[in-house]
Amino acid sequence: MFVQIHMLQSMPPGNLNRDETGHPKKCLFGGVTRGRISSQCLKRRIRLSPQFKEAFGDDLAAKTQDLPFMVADALRDGTLGVPEDELDELMASIAARFRKPQRGADSEDTEEDADGQADAKEGPKAGGDIGKTGQLVFFPPPFARRIAELIADFRRNNAPAYSHFLNRKTKAQKKEKEGWEAEIKQLVKTAAEASKLLTVDIGLFGRMTTSDLVVNVDACCQVAHAIGTHETLIESDYFTAMDDRADTAGAAFMGTGVTETFFNANVYYKYLNVDVGSLRDDKHLPSLSVQDAARVAGVLVKAAALGNPTGKQNSFAAHGVPEYILVEVSEAKRPISYANAFLQPVEGGIGRNLMNESAKAMNAYIDAVAAAFAPADTRRVLLAVGPAKATLQSPHTPVATLDELVNAVEALIVGLGKAGASA
Repeated sequence: MFVQIHMLQSMPPGNLNRDETGHPKKCLFGGVTRGRISSQCLKRRIRLSPQFKEAFGDDLAAKTQDLPFMVADALRDGTLGVPEDELDELMASIAARFRKPQRGADSEDTEEDADGQADAKEGPKAGGDIGKTGQLVFFPPPFARRIAELIADFRRNNAPAYSHFLNRKTKAQKKEKEGWEAEIKQLVKTAAEASKLLTVDIGLFGRMTTSDLVVNVDACCQVAHAIGTHETLIESDYFTAMDDRADTAGAAFMGTGVTETFFNANVYYKYLNVDVGSLRDDKHLPSLSVQDAARVAGVLVKAAALGNPTGKQNSFAAHGVPEYILVEVSEAKRPISYANAFLQPVEGGIGRNLMNESAKAMNAYIDAVAAAFAPADTRRVLLAVGPAKATLQSPHTPVATLDELVNAVEALIVGLGKAGASA
């Protein structure tokens, strides 16, 4: 079961997702500069959305460097028998098990800020911050408690190996050290088994670490960088500030090149997909029923539609909703982005609405390309409002509201799932 989501969304002037220079992110596509919002930014907004929180509550994971801190906090409750004066050593030992990722590795970054992990320090972070892993780790909070329990049990039953785990200097023979390493390896393996208990957000967006303590997870959801459907210019905002108590005229502060704020405005094409079948397999969330998986897909659609990036929002209040959302559901997995509908950038101007022109280009591309490449069993549900109400010839079910769209998509997934089960 495969779900693809295509959106057109106009965003007013703002700086939603900045690059290292403070400018809105951009790219070259079709020979012209387009506005861009990174997939990392979009996935974070989905994960932290009110829709995910309402649907999945405390079952959501956290992405943090604080795993050693969280394990130490779990050991401080007094029930596990690990003294306070050993916690710093434990935190350092846990942090050291997260090695520095290598650039150019064959494994694909699956978590939304995984490319930022390539700059992580070896082991504990510089500056004596022993409670941090040096890279972001994506795990549900109960995992830290489980690691604490495993360590406490290891301390009780394998005292010499536990001392070795803490990197304490001993005079033991090499053979004994080899035995301790085997016991520690088993501890790590047990911890990794515990990390296989996934949450919906880990199943969707995947996890990549360099530690044997935590297993990697392939993402079931792919999210493209949002790109502008038209050529975009980046502008700057020069500003002055007045002193409310000053008696004299004139500005108390005048902006400079350092304080300039940059912005742009775009109609964005957004694309994401989710492999519902993989989400339910043994490597992800095998306990999900078809109905549960359909609900996950529905929540994903809603969160993707309503989740806006937060960059510079207090300065610009650049909020918008997608006026065009097309969801495609098929049994076959055949991802097709419709970004090439905008390889020739659409043009606005007097009497030409950029959203309307974008919707026309999208529909024309679907009618031409989908007929040649889309799986024969593809079912489409379309929400198109306002200027996005252009004519789509390809078979589809039109809906009038976002809730209707979500309900229709969930019904399609359940229906295809039942049909596949009975086949």
